[in-house]
Amino acid sequence: MKSALRTGLLAAGLIGLIHGTALAGSYEDGMTAFRGEDYAKALSLLLPFAKEGNAEAAYLIGEMYGPRSWGLKGENRNGVEQDNAQAIYWWGEAAKNGSAEAQLKLGWWLMKGGDVVKQDQAAGMNWLLMAANQGEPQAQYEVGLAYWKGRGVKPDPIAAYMWLELCSGEPGFDNAAAYRDEIARTMTPEQVSQAKLMVQAFTPKRAE
Repeated sequence: MKSALRTGLLAAGLIGLIHGTALAGSYEDGMTAFRGEDYAKALSLLLPFAKEGNAEAAYLIGEMYGPRSWGLKGENRNGVEQDNAQAIYWWGEAAKNGSAEAQLKLGWWLMKGGDVVKQDQAAGMNWLLMAANQGEPQAQYEVGLAYWKGRGVKPDPIAAYMWLELCSGEPGFDNAAAYRDEIARTMTPEQVSQAKLMVQAFTPKRAE
């Protein structure tokens, strides 16, 4: 009986291993299809993973459904028609599961509003802050501007200075330093010192 039990356990383990390997292969195939802009295939392969809580898969499904200006072939849809409601849903799922990219995308669209989603700057700012706290430089830039201009939050020059300083050294964010300096001219020396201390104390909080 022990031998039969051992055989059954080994068989179950082997089946699980094969199933896991097949799933991993499907995921990689989905990623390959996405990179090759075969979006219909990518959607079908990545959707099961997104439904199980895979943040990367959910984010990419949102990207396939959403408006975009990325891709080697511009605005091609390649089998996935634009569906803003689906895009927002899947970005939201990915954002809830810790994807900084999805938090940034969802927050940016909520701040902007328009045809994609109803504007809600307070909610948008919350998502942008989550991404900024993970160290996402575009989110840090957007948060800095929001604190400067009072979009979704009360104007706060100290917070604006901090977030713009944090992203100012990243490639593509040269104007963050110029905005930071413009804000600094409206601040007291004590406020500038406080903002610099906040920059020094900042540590990205990666999603678990």
